[in-house]
This record gives sequence, C-alpha cells and structure tokens, in this order.
Amino acid sequence: MRRRNPVRWRALEARLGRQKEIWMATVRNDGRPHLTPLWFIWLEEKIWISTGMETQKFTNLRGNQSVSLALPDATNVVIIEGEAHVAARNEIDRLADYFFNKYEWDFRYDESAKWQLIEITPLKILAWGDGHDSEGTRIL
Repeated sequence: MRRRNPVRWRALEARLGRQKEIWMATVRNDGRPHLTPLWFIWLEEKIWISTGMETQKFTNLRGNQSVSLALPDATNVVIIEGEAHVAARNEIDRLADYFFNKYEWDFRYDESAKWQLIEITPLKILAWGDGHDSEGTRIL
C-alpha cells in the first residue's frame, strides 16, 4: 500500500468530520442502483450511518454489503468505496452521542422507524479538486 500524504489525509478527515450530508449508493437484488442522501459520522476512519430497517438501502445491504459514497461537492470531490455491516451492539450508545452532537438527533429514541446503526469500512478513497491533484486521485 502506498503511503498517505499526512497533510492531505488530515484535510480529508477534517472535511468528513464537519460535512453534514453524504450520498450513498447500494445495489438492489436485481442489480439496479439505489442512491440516497444521508446523515453520517466519520470516526476512526469509518463512516457510520443510522437507517431504518424497512428502507430500501437496508434491504439492499442484506444482499450486498458493497457501497459507494460521495460528498455533494462536484468541484472538491470525495468518493468512498467500502463495505457496510450492521454495527456491534456495544457501539450504539457511543455513536448515538456523536449523532446527537452533530445533528441534535438520537436514533435510539426516534420512534419513526426501527433504526439500525451501520458501520462502513472504506476500501478505496478517491479525491480531486483538493489542491493535491498532482499526487493523483487515490488517497486510500
């Protein structure tokens, strides 16, 4: 694996930490894509989302854990490819605090859906328009 530029990596982490929305693509059983905007937490080099168990994205993740994510900026681009899994139970309270601090929303007490915490491990991160284009687009 190639070494990361620490300045670029810190800038990426700061951006992911303050960004409010991210777009996530999952794949239906018949191969059709499903794209949706989400709230998310970037923590410990992972993306964390909370989604209703009745949603199309959760249904899709049961059959295919591969996801693509992108920040909503077409000029300063960040694209993440990764693998999504239901988070361990012991992560729920810890991550709920992060969601509350960022969005003033606690999925544990929101009765509008049966919420499930999802952990996404990035396998590939691409970026451009960030002032480091001469280094290439692949960060991870």
